[in-house]
Amino acid sequence: MSIINIGYSGASAARIGMNVTSLNIANAMTPGYSRQRVEQQAIGPMGNQRLASGNGVEVTNIRRMADQFRIGQVWRANTQTSYFDQGQTYLGALEKLLGTETSGIGDGLDNFFKSLSGASDKPENQAMRQDVLTEARALSTRFNNIQSFLQKQRTNSQQQQRDLTVSINSVSGNIAEYNKRIKETEAIGGDTSILRDQRDQLVNELSTYVDIRVQENDKGEYSLMLPSGQPLVSGSDVGKLSMEMDTSGEPFLQLDFAGSSYQVDMKTGGAFGALHDYQVNTLNGIEESIIGMAESMANAFNDQLAAGFDLKGNPGKPLFDFDISNPNGMLQVNDLAWDELAFSSDATATGNNKNLLELIGIKTKTFTIPGIGESTLDSASASLISTVGIKSRQNQTELTAAAALLEDAVSQRDNYSAVNYDEEYVGLTDYIQAYQANLKVIATGDQIFTDLLSLF
Repeated sequence: MSIINIGYSGASAARIGMNVTSLNIANAMTPGYSRQRVEQQAIGPMGNQRLASGNGVEVTNIRRMADQFRIGQVWRANTQTSYFDQGQTYLGALEKLLGTETSGIGDGLDNFFKSLSGASDKPENQAMRQDVLTEARALSTRFNNIQSFLQKQRTNSQQQQRDLTVSINSVSGNIAEYNKRIKETEAIGGDTSILRDQRDQLVNELSTYVDIRVQENDKGEYSLMLPSGQPLVSGSDVGKLSMEMDTSGEPFLQLDFAGSSYQVDMKTGGAFGALHDYQVNTLNGIEESIIGMAESMANAFNDQLAAGFDLKGNPGKPLFDFDISNPNGMLQVNDLAWDELAFSSDATATGNNKNLLELIGIKTKTFTIPGIGESTLDSASASLISTVGIKSRQNQTELTAAAALLEDAVSQRDNYSAVNYDEEYVGLTDYIQAYQANLKVIATGDQIFTDLLSLF
């Protein structure tokens, strides 16, 4: 091969190197981009020429610098971080509500029983009795506000799950489309590096929603499965997730794939799984306990009031009305006048406080509270705050650890795949020098050829 052709092969290889380096620099800030590297090899001599050194250079491949193991580590860490981050959003809000002085049950109970104790010295005093009614309404408001907050959290978390299924379906469909494009491109020998980066970025987004299992076949297609084993994407086929309701009104997750429907375990990991786990492991128990506390307190007070007499000598009327289905709140205070509170134990001695002392004694009485067991109202309130607080702190610890793991996984991936400006600048300089040197070789070959022609 002539010196000109050898120089041309070198210049062509250098030009390809400059193009690839330019692409790397241009995409240095592109999320999920994997740098590319030119692989080249020498072209050996043709035939059996004794003094032939070779025939130049050729670019054999443009390599995508991606390590699927490191990329998979990022996906897994991303799922964990998203799980704990989503859970903390709801846990933190609940912890703040239960533990705040202006909204917590414990402070409301303290204020209510203080008003009862204050009335024990002057059981006939109108102002003292009116204060009891005021604190009873304040306490019922606290119970109702917490119940409303819990119901709102349930509604919001279920709506968020429905929204997530829409996002999951959209991203899954895009991944299936990339599977098709990659398969078709590789079938004709095209380069799929950028397509693979873009698909991996979609998988990374999907990993924030649910924990996924990824497998790649010999055609370059991804198969994605949920933790319970159901297929979400297989080649160009894609499933559709939806939130449905069973006959008892409980939500469940359904997957439609290839003409078949599956009920999917809602412990999916990621943000979706965090919402389910919060509903089942925290929200249900707290709501049952709050309802149990309100019902136990209402029944205890109403029963004790029924055993006493008001200032007119009439039998006591119920102070509280407990109805879980009441749209205005499960615990209401009946419309009693101040003189209708049955503090006396004797119809003929309306000024005594014996029944009032029994009402005050409810503070130390134990009740069977769902999710807590045998407990006083004060202890039950403290137990709820402690339970949520412990879960919140544990979740924050897990979130911190998961975030650190994600940061490390991203760092490992970037150390191998991300663009390094200094490295690219050095490479670009080398390719420019190689290109210029090969042009000089071509010019030298042209001069030799011209000088040879001038001899004739």
